[in-house]
Amino acid sequence: MTEPREDRRTRMSRRLLQNALIEMMKTKSIHEISIKRLCEIADVNRSTFYRYYGSQYDLHREIVDRVSGEIVARATRHPDGLLNLRAVLTDTLEYIEQERELILVLLSSNGTLNIGETFTEIVNRLTGEEQQGELRMYCIQFLSAGLTNIVWTWLQKEDHRSPQEVAGMLSELFRHGVRRAILFAGRPDTAEKPSKQERSESVC
Repeated sequence: MTEPREDRRTRMSRRLLQNALIEMMKTKSIHEISIKRLCEIADVNRSTFYRYYGSQYDLHREIVDRVSGEIVARATRHPDGLLNLRAVLTDTLEYIEQERELILVLLSSNGTLNIGETFTEIVNRLTGEEQQGELRMYCIQFLSAGLTNIVWTWLQKEDHRSPQEVAGMLSELFRHGVRRAILFAGRPDTAEKPSKQERSESVC
């Protein structure tokens, strides 16, 4: 089935505007970007811009939501979840590497992508949101902050490791470290504590 011409034109215009905004955000914050200059770089009429967006902030939010949504979708589409953590991480990191230039801009001082919140949502889903407890909350924050810094450091390196390699290292860390803390987080203080063997195997 052939896509309607108007739909193709709409998608192209939005993509041109998104690309222009990301290019400008390499040197300017979203607050310093004018719609006039944005349209000049995108080679799109201002009337076309206002057909889709109310401001540059709306355009920026669309990009951030798209990236965050895709990261969450990639990480949570595996039915085995934590049982197949390497596949979850590989899938997620492959998308992040694919959008490396875009994500680096969004994570820079000029961007507003809070990837930590995105990782928090992912970890919540993978570990079971029905579990409660202060220790679990700390573990999730620990994981989210750690993943955020690892992704930022990883992407900044031109000769960085492959998504598969990083996923392998992270899954090993998770398997032998924080996983046990999350499993015990929902239990009361009087609950059975990890065995001596379990503690010796854990890095967290």
